[in-house]
Amino acid sequence: MTHIANIEEQNAILLQDLYTASLTYLQNHCNKEVITPRDHVTYPFLYGKYALLTTPVLPGNDIHVVLDVFSKFAEYPLVICGDWKNNSYAEALYTKYSNNHAIHLLDTVKDLRTLNMLRSNCYVYIDAFYQPDHNTSLIEAMYMQLPVLAFASHYNITLTSNKAMYYKMPTELLAALKSLHPTKAAEIGSTMKEVISNKINTAQQQNNPKQMVLQPARQPNPIKH
Repeated sequence: MTHIANIEEQNAILLQDLYTASLTYLQNHCNKEVITPRDHVTYPFLYGKYALLTTPVLPGNDIHVVLDVFSKFAEYPLVICGDWKNNSYAEALYTKYSNNHAIHLLDTVKDLRTLNMLRSNCYVYIDAFYQPDHNTSLIEAMYMQLPVLAFASHYNITLTSNKAMYYKMPTELLAALKSLHPTKAAEIGSTMKEVISNKINTAQQQNNPKQMVLQPARQPNPIKH
């Protein structure tokens, strides 16, 4: 019964997120930004591919799992934007990984243009949220046509219509990263934009988000090839 109640709660949050999301807001705040020479000076990793993660650095999101995988992944680095002084968990991770050449730990990016530049040019966007909340980062990433690799929660699977890439175990995350090639990344990104635009349009047409019929997501294999 607890599991069913949890799914119902996640569905309710998802409906509210989609109902309150505005395509006008996304159009105004989620713009593609090109890399400038100044950006290259500030963020040298922009010369190559990189993965981006903006999930809050909290114990419940198991950010250490993602960091550990990238510490062993040699193809491209991970960039994480977060508050590294917010809690002891974040501080410990910063101490452990701040000198790792495969990982770039940035402070929370508050400048919208810089955030959009980092998002626009990432090779893959990783969402590590275990539980839903009212952070719209995944909705924004989908609207920006980013290839999404998300933790396989009911919320994430349903929001992305089971058309992103997913992981639960470190081995699944590593395998998903290794399977991602440019054509696949472009296809997933295009699908994410289509999925979220359709979902928001549907939600906006409802007088009450609770009246919207939410199709249950099929439980995926964590890695989609």
